[in-house]
Amino acid sequence: MQHHHLVTSIIGFFILQTITFAQIQFSGFADILLVTPLEAQSEADFQQGQIELDISATIRPGINFEGAIALNPETGTFETGAGFIEMVLTGEDGLHAARGNSFNHIGLSIGQFDVPFGIVCQHIASPDRRLVSAPLLNEKSINGWNDLGINLHADLGKFQFTSFLVNGSAEGFAIGGRSAIKPIEAFELGISYFSQTAANDLDSQPQVLGVDLQTVTGPLSTRMEVHYTEDLFEGDFGEIDSVNTHQGYYIQGDFDLSEILDIPLVLIGRYDDWSTENDAESANRITLGAAYNFYDGFELRAEYLNDTTSEEDDYNQFVIQALVSF
Repeated sequence: MQHHHLVTSIIGFFILQTITFAQIQFSGFADILLVTPLEAQSEADFQQGQIELDISATIRPGINFEGAIALNPETGTFETGAGFIEMVLTGEDGLHAARGNSFNHIGLSIGQFDVPFGIVCQHIASPDRRLVSAPLLNEKSINGWNDLGINLHADLGKFQFTSFLVNGSAEGFAIGGRSAIKPIEAFELGISYFSQTAANDLDSQPQVLGVDLQTVTGPLSTRMEVHYTEDLFEGDFGEIDSVNTHQGYYIQGDFDLSEILDIPLVLIGRYDDWSTENDAESANRITLGAAYNFYDGFELRAEYLNDTTSEEDDYNQFVIQALVSF
């Protein structure tokens, strides 16, 4: 716990220095949902989605601070979503949003961030994904993993590399990374792995192996991701319950009609499959959606979701999402 306080104190110092001396750039987003369960005797209701305020600033050339304050829907309170110091070791320097695109450089991040495992971490925030819901794979495995630690990363055009050392469970640290090759602009293949350095209270060492693929062909962009997970369930490093080894994948396609009809509409479909060892438990998800961009900063989305599990009846819902960003 002491190293948590130390990192938090360092981040607090840089926030204070940023506010005092640096030129600050703000960005953010918020979304509202109208959720309609397609079940008998179920009623539609409005729900708060994500709310986030991002801050970026240059402390001095080659040293930046990036942070985010985000709403936790489960508690109804605002919490730190990101807060890290970005040191550019070589290459391009500049500001970018806490969950934005990286520069062509080698850098070191220290603080709290979305752990760069696989590609699902790039699509956690509402503006970064066209569907309202996250992949089932993310929910069952790392579950939007956000942690404190360090991240050494390199974006060198056709080759990308990132390695991280973060807290993970109470014992030891989680160490891992992702390597990706991008021989052409329309194709990227990546592999990720992490393991806990010490056994947790249940005498197990969580680890995940992942493979991802992204392609672009004209108006159609696709991505898929596979995880094989041991001793980690729904992002909880300490409680495994009866699920200790499981695997899953998703395949998603986005068809951008603006590329062929000059209509700012994207059609999206995703299929998720998840199961435990020996198929003792399993789940599938089909998600269909559409996103219409009225103008920069405002997008309206619609989504149909069908969940099928081995333990319960099918669940179906329809969601409308209004998203504003700045």
